[in-house]
Amino acid sequence: MKVLSMVRASDEENHQTRKILDSSAELIIYRDLNDEEKVIAIETADIIICGRLTDEQITKTANLKMHQTFGTGVDRHNLELIKKKDILLCNNHSHSIIIAEYAFSLLNAATKELHSNDKLLRKGNWDYSLFPSVTLFKKTLLFLGYGNIAQHVKKMCAPFNMKFIAVKRTMNMNDNDVEIFLTEDKLEAIRKADFILNSLPKTTNTINFIDEEEFAVMKPSAILINVGRGNTINEKAMYNALKEKKIKGAAVDVWYNYPKGRDPLERDPKPVLPSEYPFQELSNIIMTSHRAWSTDYPWSEFAQTLIQNVNKFIRGEEPDNIVNLEEGY
Repeated sequence: MKVLSMVRASDEENHQTRKILDSSAELIIYRDLNDEEKVIAIETADIIICGRLTDEQITKTANLKMHQTFGTGVDRHNLELIKKKDILLCNNHSHSIIIAEYAFSLLNAATKELHSNDKLLRKGNWDYSLFPSVTLFKKTLLFLGYGNIAQHVKKMCAPFNMKFIAVKRTMNMNDNDVEIFLTEDKLEAIRKADFILNSLPKTTNTINFIDEEEFAVMKPSAILINVGRGNTINEKAMYNALKEKKIKGAAVDVWYNYPKGRDPLERDPKPVLPSEYPFQELSNIIMTSHRAWSTDYPWSEFAQTLIQNVNKFIRGEEPDNIVNLEEGY
């Protein structure tokens, strides 16, 4: 089989990929090809490893049987076209520990109001009473969704003797330390939470999962962390809750409005604000640019999982993390 890698990786990393890939497969590195060869490579590839394929690229595929993406969320993929072309789409969860680490950092930054205290001292103001710290010890942390990211965050929070609760679609749970609430009981769970960590993917069932009704029952001291998808939390409802100080604060890495090209080589130089609402004017929110995934974590760590999954497909085994194209996850 022809395996086309469209990943930005070094020569050494591509060499490691070749060593892991099943010996029966031919690995083609997209960046090593000229423009004409790139078109042919997409047309003839049996398997493509990349982030998101454009509609034009998907349409040009003739042999593509499997698309292995290195991200978890697939809401920006054209699932209808992928389904029409009968392509198996597999996402990837190996970077969940990185997102979890970032989420844990956002939780600590928000509870300690690092952004506000930093601004104070830059002005020479040493008044530590203006933005006192909120401790994690013995507080209740609510997970919206309990996938890999949430499970990693729980481990990071374990030393703080916290209470853990989660909203899930089912009661299935291997972790006895987490109290489960079904989706229809989410308001009860939200009322209990000191901190809320959202790592939900964007699907038809999760858009506006947190809306005005949910914000209305949150504690005034609640802090919301979002590393899932922006649209899972209603934009206007979150802005109003923060502006009117209905909740203490938020730390958000995922948004509603994005530049057309996020790659530094393609990005529009004009400033692009992440929402139609002026979150940037609020003092009780930490805002970052959907960059939790961007670290020095080596590609080789991802490659192990990705290529082993590709190998399963090549050998006729069922690969992991097959995306349900109907549900969008």
